Amino acid sequence: MLGKLAPIVLCVSAVVCQSSNAWSAETVEFNRDIRSILSNRCFNCHGPDSVTREAGLRLDRRESATGEADSGERAIVPGDMEQSELLRRVVATDDTRMPPEGSGDPLSEQEIKLLSDWIQQGAAYQEHWAFIPPSKPQVPADPLGKAANPIDHFVLAKLHDQDVHPAPQADRETLIRRVAFALTGLPPTPAEIDRYVADKSDDAYLQMVNRYFDSPAYGEHMSRYWLDLARYADSNGYQYDTERQQWVWRDWVINAYNQNMPFDQFTLEQLAGDLIPDSQPQQRLATGFNRNHGITIEGGIISEEYRTEYVMDRVVTTGQVWLGLTMGCARCHDHKYDPISQKEFYQVYAFFNQVPERGNSGFDPREVIPSPLDQSDALTEQIELYKKRLADPAEIEPAFQKWVSELSGSTAKPWGILKPESFTSSGGATLTLQDDQSLLVSGANSNQDTYEIVATTDQLEVTAVRLQALTDPSLPGGGPGRHSNSNFVLTEFELEASSVSDPKQTQTVKFARAFADYSQKSYEIAKAIDGVGGNSGWAVDGPSRKENATAVFVAQKPFGYEGGTRLTFRLKHLANFATHGVGRPRLSLTTEAADRVSLEGLPQQILELAKLDDLQRTKQQTQQLRDYFVTSGNPLKPLKEKLAKLESELKRRVPATMVMKDMPKARKTHVLDRGQYDQPKEEVSANTPDVFPAMDESMSVNRLGFAQWLTSSQHPLTARVAVNRYWQRLFGIGLVKTSEDFGVQGDLPSHPELLDWLAAEFIDSGWDVQHIQRLMLTSATFKQSAKIADKGAVKDPENRLLARGPSMRLDGEEVRDMVLQASGLLVNHIGGPSVYPYQPAGLWLELNNRPGYSKAYPQGAGEDLYRRSLYTFWKRTVPSPMMTTFDAPQREFCTSRRSRTNTPLQALMLLNAPQFVEAARHLGQAMIQHGGQEIDQQITYAFRLLTSRQPSDAELAILREAYQEQLAAGEGSKTALINLAVGDSEVSSEVPGNQLAAATEVARLIMNLSEVITK
Repeated sequence: MLGKLAPIVLCVSAVVCQSSNAWSAETVEFNRDIRSILSNRCFNCHGPDSVTREAGLRLDRRESATGEADSGERAIVPGDMEQSELLRRVVATDDTRMPPEGSGDPLSEQEIKLLSDWIQQGAAYQEHWAFIPPSKPQVPADPLGKAANPIDHFVLAKLHDQDVHPAPQADRETLIRRVAFALTGLPPTPAEIDRYVADKSDDAYLQMVNRYFDSPAYGEHMSRYWLDLARYADSNGYQYDTERQQWVWRDWVINAYNQNMPFDQFTLEQLAGDLIPDSQPQQRLATGFNRNHGITIEGGIISEEYRTEYVMDRVVTTGQVWLGLTMGCARCHDHKYDPISQKEFYQVYAFFNQVPERGNSGFDPREVIPSPLDQSDALTEQIELYKKRLADPAEIEPAFQKWVSELSGSTAKPWGILKPESFTSSGGATLTLQDDQSLLVSGANSNQDTYEIVATTDQLEVTAVRLQALTDPSLPGGGPGRHSNSNFVLTEFELEASSVSDPKQTQTVKFARAFADYSQKSYEIAKAIDGVGGNSGWAVDGPSRKENATAVFVAQKPFGYEGGTRLTFRLKHLANFATHGVGRPRLSLTTEAADRVSLEGLPQQILELAKLDDLQRTKQQTQQLRDYFVTSGNPLKPLKEKLAKLESELKRRVPATMVMKDMPKARKTHVLDRGQYDQPKEEVSANTPDVFPAMDESMSVNRLGFAQWLTSSQHPLTARVAVNRYWQRLFGIGLVKTSEDFGVQGDLPSHPELLDWLAAEFIDSGWDVQHIQRLMLTSATFKQSAKIADKGAVKDPENRLLARGPSMRLDGEEVRDMVLQASGLLVNHIGGPSVYPYQPAGLWLELNNRPGYSKAYPQGAGEDLYRRSLYTFWKRTVPSPMMTTFDAPQREFCTSRRSRTNTPLQALMLLNAPQFVEAARHLGQAMIQHGGQEIDQQITYAFRLLTSRQPSDAELAILREAYQEQLAAGEGSKTALINLAVGDSEVSSEVPGNQLAAATEVARLIMNLSEVITK
C-alpha cells in the first residue's frame, strides 16, 4: 500500500492537525478502534501474506510498522504524527495517496482521526483478542438489581453505561413458546402451556426448561444446527449427485445431544474416534463427520485432484467449526489478514491427509455400524458372541479332531498354488510377488494390458487351472480390479505348456469349460475362453462388489510332462474399457477328476499336514491346520448359519457408513503451490499454527492429538466459538456476529467479558452443553419481552445491547414441523433413514437430469410424509424447495449461520404448498372435533396451537367473520373443494363438508400470521 514509502511533502489535513492539537481524551484501543481500519484498508499489501507484501512493511506487527521500511522511512513513529509516513499518505490528495486509486476509497475523517489519536497516544498494539486464551473475568456488580445469574451482570452493566433500561420480563405464554422452540424446534402444546402457567412455584421456569431438555426432540433440534456445520446431505453432490447412506451418523449426533455428551468428547469422537485406543464401533461411527463432503463419480477426472479437494474440505470445515477461522484463505498463499501461513495450513492439512481414499468414487473406508437409536446394538452383540464361540477351542476341538482324522484318509486332490518365476506386463505395470504367491499389480495403468506369468510344476495329469482375483487395500476401492470403479474385464485367458526337459515339446492348452463364484451380467466367465476378443470377457461388478473373485478353467484333456512342465499364462485385458486389469491374480493347479473339480478344494499343504501323525506335527503346524479349519472349514455349521443370518440382517437394516481411518504408512504432505494438487513444494509434517499454544508433548501427532489440542483448557478459540454459536441460536445473533470468522476481519464481540466468562464457565463445567445453555435460558436477559421498552434501544435494531428479549423468524424446518404438530400429523419417530415428503413433481429431473443417472423424486407415503424435517432427504443440487424458500443452505459447504429473509415466496409457500394446505385441513378437523361446540372456542383452539396464546377479542372477531364468510360459500366453493382434496391423507367423513371447508380456510389464515412463524 505504501509503495517504497518515499518521503512526500504535503500539508496534513485539518483532521490530523486538529487531532495533534487536542486529541481525544478517550484512549484509543488497537483491537477495538484501529485493527479493522488497517485490516480493511492496508493488510492486503502490508499484512501477513509475504507474497503480496510491499515495501517490506507489515502493519499487523508493531516492530515492522514502527521500524524502517525498505525506503528507510517509518510508517508509524509513536507519539509523533508529523513524522509518521502512514498519516501523511492516508491524507494525500495526489498519486501518493493510500490506499492507491482503484484499491479502495480514501479513509474517512473519523478513521483518520482514530489513527492520529492512536499514534499520538503511543501506537500501542494488542494481540488479536480471539488469540488470547480466555480467563474468567470478575462478574460486575448489578447496578439495577435485576440479575438472575452472572450473564445478566455483564449485560446490565453495559446497559447502565449506555443509559439504556432493560425490557420487562415477558409473559409466561411467550416464555414457554420461546423455550420450547429454543430447545425442541416445536411449539408447546396447550397442555404444556397450561401446566407452566398454573405452576406458581419458585422453580417453575427452571422445571419447564428441564422438561424440554429431557425431550427426545431436543437432540433432534440440536442436531439440525450441527448438520449445517457438518455439511450433511443424503447425496454426493457434483455433477451426478447420486444418493448416499450416511444417516446412521446423523442418528449418532441425535443420540449424543440427548445423552448430553460433553463437548470435548463430542469433538474427540467426531474428529478422531477411530484413533482412540480400543475404539468402539460408535466412536468410529462418529468420525463420519469428516466424510460428509461431496464425492464425485464422474469419469475422466484426475482422481488425486479430487482427493486433494476432499482433504481441503476437512481442513476448512474443521477450521470453521472449532476455530471460527477462514482457514481456506491460506490454501494458496499466506492468510492476508490472520497470522496463518500457507505452510501452517498444510501442516494442519497433514492431520487429515492420511485417509486411504480415492478421488473418484472415494466412498471407502466404510463400516457397518448400527445406529445408537435402534435395536441393532443387540444384533451386533449377538454377532460378536457367535464369532467368539466359533473361535473358542472348547467349541471347535471335537469337530477339529474329527475333521483331521477324516482328512488323513482322504483321496481328494488339492489345489496346488503356483509360485510365479517370471512375470511381465505389456502395458508397463509393476507386478510384485506377494507372500501368498499372488502378484500385486501397481504403477502404470495402460488402457490395454496383457500379463504374462511363467511358472513350473512337477504335476502330471493336470485337469484344471484356478484363477483368483484377490482384493487389496492398495487397489481402487479395495476391490479386485484396477479400474477406478474396482472392476476388471479379462478378455482372454490363455495357457501354453512345454516340457522342461525337452522345450520342443509344447502345446496350447484348450479349455472345455469354465465356471466362477461370480460373474457380472453379460460378462460371464465363459467369455474369457471363447476366443472372440473385443469387449467380450469376464467381469465381476467391481463398483458394487468389492470382493475376491474365483474362476476355474477345466482343460479339454489333462496335461503335464515327465521331468516338469513350464507353464506360460497370458491374462489379456484388451477391451475398449480402459484400465480394466485384474489387480492381484493368483494361479493354482489341480489333478482332481474333471467332473469333480470345485472352486475351493483343499490346499496341498493342508492335506499333507493332516496326513502327518499327531506326534509328527509341530505346534505351529497344528495351529496352521486349526486356523484353516476355522476360517475355511465347516466345523460348526449351525453356528455359522446363524451367524450368517445375523450378519445378513444387520447389513439389511444398517447401511455401511463412511468413516475416517488412517493409512498404516503415513502419506507425505507437501505445501501445494497455489493450492494445486500437482504442484508439490516443501514437505511438511503435521503441526498446529504458531499463533496458538503448542500441542502438549503427551499428545500424539495425529488427529487424536489434534482433537485433544482443540479442547485443551488453554486453547483460545474452541470454547469461545462454541458458546457463541449457542448464544446465536438462542438470541438470533452471536456475541460475535460473524460466528464463522473470529479472525481479524470478523466482528468484535458486543460483550467481550461476557463471552470470556461463558467460555471459561463452559470449560469449568466439563464442557457441559446443557449447563451452558441452561444458564442462557434462565438469565433475565433471555426472559425479557421482545418489545422495545426504552427509546435508547431504538438505536439498536440488531439488539446488540440486549435491552430486549430475542425475536426471530422460524427456520424452515421449524415452520413445517410446527404446522405438522399443530395439525396432529407429525410423526414423532426418532432416527432412521431419510424420507421424501411432498415436493413439486419433476423438479429433480428438471434440475439434475443426467443420462444414466436421472431419477424422479420418489415421494414417500404414509408416515414418511409427516416426519420431522430433520429427516427430509437432502439432495445437494436440488434441496427441498420448501426449506430453500426459508433460507436453508445447500450443504455443499459448512454453514455457521443461515441468512434470515422475509419474502413473498414464503407467504405463498405457507398458503399453497400441499404440506400446509393438508395440515390446515387436519387442523380444521381438529377445531371442530376437539375445540368445543362454539365457533369462538374452535378458533381459539387453533389459534393457541399455532401462537401459544389466547386471541384478543379483536383478533377473534376477524377470524369469526372469515369463518362465517367461508361457511356461507359452502363446500360447493371451487377453492374449498380443491383444498379439501390436497394431500394423501383421507378426508374425514365425520365432519360436515361445509364446516370442514370453512375451518380449513380459517386455519390457513392463522398459519399465515407473522406471529405464527416467529419465535
